[in-house]
Amino acid sequence: MDINLKPVTATAAGIDTSGEEQYRILIDSITDYAIFLLDAEGHIITWNTGARQIKGYEEQEILGKHFSIFYTQKDIDTNYPAQELTKAIAEGKYEEEGWRVKKDGSVFWANVVITPVYDKDRQLVAFSKITRDLSVRKKAEDDLYRAFEELKESEERFRLLIEGVTDYAIFMLDPAGNVATWNNGARRMNGYEAHEIIGKYFARFYSQELIAEGFPDYELKQAKAHGRFEDNGWRYRKDGSAFWANTVITSIYNSKKELIGFSKITRDLTDKLKMEQQLFLTNEELRESEEKSRLMIDSVKDYAILMLNPEGIVMSWNEGAERIKGYKPKEIIGRHFSTFYNRESIANGFPQYELKKAQEMGRFEDEGWRIRKDGTAFWANVVITPIYNSKKRLLGFSKVTRDLTERRRNEELMHKNSELIKINNELDNFVYAASHDLKAPITNLEGLLQALREDLGDNLAQHEVLLNYMGSALGTLKNVIADLSDVTRLNHELESPEDVQIRDMMEDIKISLQPYIEHTGAVVECTDMEFNTLRYARKNLRSILFNLVSNAIKYADPDRSPVVSISTAITKEGVYELSVQDNGLGLAPSQIGKIFSLFKRAHDHVEGTGIGLYLVKRILDNAGDSIAVESEVGVGSRFIVSFHQKKD
Repeated sequence: MDINLKPVTATAAGIDTSGEEQYRILIDSITDYAIFLLDAEGHIITWNTGARQIKGYEEQEILGKHFSIFYTQKDIDTNYPAQELTKAIAEGKYEEEGWRVKKDGSVFWANVVITPVYDKDRQLVAFSKITRDLSVRKKAEDDLYRAFEELKESEERFRLLIEGVTDYAIFMLDPAGNVATWNNGARRMNGYEAHEIIGKYFARFYSQELIAEGFPDYELKQAKAHGRFEDNGWRYRKDGSAFWANTVITSIYNSKKELIGFSKITRDLTDKLKMEQQLFLTNEELRESEEKSRLMIDSVKDYAILMLNPEGIVMSWNEGAERIKGYKPKEIIGRHFSTFYNRESIANGFPQYELKKAQEMGRFEDEGWRIRKDGTAFWANVVITPIYNSKKRLLGFSKVTRDLTERRRNEELMHKNSELIKINNELDNFVYAASHDLKAPITNLEGLLQALREDLGDNLAQHEVLLNYMGSALGTLKNVIADLSDVTRLNHELESPEDVQIRDMMEDIKISLQPYIEHTGAVVECTDMEFNTLRYARKNLRSILFNLVSNAIKYADPDRSPVVSISTAITKEGVYELSVQDNGLGLAPSQIGKIFSLFKRAHDHVEGTGIGLYLVKRILDNAGDSIAVESEVGVGSRFIVSFHQKKD
């Protein structure tokens, strides 16, 4: 409908104003509401205090103005004010909320009620308009709405966040400990689907021992008492496999401080535990290795192993250093290593030269004289090595010193021995040549002596004693040359070993010694034979047995018949021992160390060359074997020959 917008007054509009003063006072006293009248066309015809405070216009500024002045330009462009009046007439009342404009151009959120006013003839005479500023409420509602939306969005995000977490099992328990929610991390970690676990008591993640001990209940009680409970321990999946878990249980209360449940966050720390265990083991191995290295270095006695700082100051000292150089750790640590050098080396700057060359070459090695604490010198091999950290910064030097004084002395002895060997070889060559060259003259002398016997004829008897002496001397000389031939032949001949039957060889030797055995009434026998076969050069073994047995008979006690016993045994170390024991004259302790020397004899009254035992000793030495003797004067002797047999 069309609205007449011509200005009118309340009286002209037919409004009864007989109680105007009371009406004005009542309306003006209201400050929270803008209460005013519009004429039938929408012009403002009254104005109260509340309208002035809410909209900002004084009465003289606004009376007669159209009420559309309070609307936004958008509402004016759409003829919204006129539509409100039309709706008020049509519906008897119009109410809405929307943005309105104050005098200063600012907007406020208004609740508007427009009611048409009729006269007694039911003719429209005006509109009452009541406006309330709801900006504060609007803001509160907007804030509440935004908060609600943000909360809803936050809850959604939080739900999605928890659902999306796969490295942690995050779920809720009700106050009794039953599972109330279940995220993807819990499903992945524990193996249960949501429908399999929700509503079940959370103790199923624990071992039977912990359940029997009431540990799950204890966790809830601790969380309730202290607000949270944290624990590391073994937990169990649906398939029964165990994993090392960190668990945090937190009690949750509502605004009334009522327990509504527990949050439970579990993290699988199995890999971390393995890593920690591996790290621990590695650290222990490293510490043990370092300790072993330290103990090893400290226990080394043949080498002086020490550390120097970059300036050459002694920083560590091992037992070998103390033994070789003579200083206690407290006496040398902190002193310069030039202490070990003689004055000439120090004056020439040789210690500093060693450190410099070690840095340039990565290592320095030298042999020379060094000085002990007591001032004595020793011949040392020295190796100095620079030590750097990972950033190539010089930390110091390791210094390893070995006392080679004995080696140097041995080298000198070896040099002397080589000279002696040369002399011995020349002597052997001489003996070898002499023993062969003397055989022909001896044969000639024997022939001449025989010719002399024949030429003497009847005069032989008066020269018989002298001729016998000459024959005996030639015989002795012949035996000596024969023995010397055996010694030199031993140096030039190599005999192959073979399996020799000892009893058979002894029978052969007894046949060779038969005249001696019959003359002395000797008894030669094999007793206690633990082994009967020996792998050895046959000729050499025969020489050994022949000389030992013949000596046992030769050096018999004149007051008793000789008894010679041959026995064999194998020691626990696997050494084969052959013993030749007699009841002869025996040896004095002073003689035992001499009897194996060339031309040495224990008893001069017995005929012999002093070569037999020397020959035995040489045979055994050449084969890496040995001989020892036990003897007592007047009781007899026992010769023990040790053979080191090679196992096939």
